[in-house]
Amino acid sequence: GHGIQDAGMMRRVMDYARQFDTAIMVHCQDNSLVADGQVNEGVASTRLGMVGWPAEGEELEIARDIALCRLTGCPLHIQHITTKRGLDLVAAAKAEGLPVTCEVTPHHMFLTEDAITAEYQTSLKVNPPLRTAEDAAALVEGLKNGVIDAIVTDHAPHTDWEKDREFELAPFGMTGLETSLGLVLTHLVRAGVIDYGRMVEAMAVAPRAILRQEPVKIEAGSTADLTVIDPEAAWTVEVEDFCSKANNSGFIGAELVGRATDVYVGGWATMEDGAIVE
Repeated sequence: GHGIQDAGMMRRVMDYARQFDTAIMVHCQDNSLVADGQVNEGVASTRLGMVGWPAEGEELEIARDIALCRLTGCPLHIQHITTKRGLDLVAAAKAEGLPVTCEVTPHHMFLTEDAITAEYQTSLKVNPPLRTAEDAAALVEGLKNGVIDAIVTDHAPHTDWEKDREFELAPFGMTGLETSLGLVLTHLVRAGVIDYGRMVEAMAVAPRAILRQEPVKIEAGSTADLTVIDPEAAWTVEVEDFCSKANNSGFIGAELVGRATDVYVGGWATMEDGAIVE
């Protein structure tokens, strides 16, 4: 959850990684600007009386690391991008032909700073923080037009006792594995924003390509790494329904359509007919 602060160190890391065609994955965060920030700086931080986390704390390091990508030629992957201006920087880098990719989480597309109310729900405290509605809309558009390469969860489970504290003392992060597919199917595929092909590309194909992993193939002799889904399964996100030991989700109560039914990892079944295989 912290970016490499020293530009010289980052350059050295990228110089070495380039020799192995390895992408450097970065959490873009300028600590001198972010400091003790809790929520997005602006309306949310003012309304809630919390220390602000400026978008510039993310964007400055995105710009720096893109410059170092240009200098070294090392593939650069920007994790959980959250701002419109940051996305514009990535789009410009791609247009220039630089080997830059980026990813987005469902909570940064489908939740905004406005979701944090005077109840100070710590399940909505994430790193990077939830941004503005304009930023969220730009992320959805970036996924649609291909500037964003991958959808990830940034899955960060925490126990109830860790999250059940004052907002500024609670840890950052929310669970994302159980809700990711349903959120994308409901808000993007069924809404006509993207099609199934783009969903599979962003959630399954592109992540493996970015990590230089062999693509999964559905053919005889291939090891099964597959998720079977029911795109019509309607369900409500409830605490009691989580398979994870943690349930710190910002989507409790959400009505979703689409869910995984069977999962195979490395040739082994880990879920069958909606139930975890012990």
